[in-house]
Amino acid sequence: MSTPYTYADKVIDALGGTSAVAKRIEAPVSTVHSWRRIGIPSSRMSHLKLIASMEDVALPEERDAAA
Repeated sequence: MSTPYTYADKVIDALGGTSAVAKRIEAPVSTVHSWRRIGIPSSRMSHLKLIASMEDVALPEERDAAA
């Protein structure tokens, strides 16, 4: 049985993947990887939105999470 593609997966992938996000926020890869399962903490989500804005990366809408 496969794991559903979550909103966290979409955000992380839009920003270049687990390793790229970890490098940008100076966090362990294991931390970012865990977000794929537990979700992105709101404080980190704010940071990722800022990074996306600065790099002109479109993030998915949260309501599209199940799509």
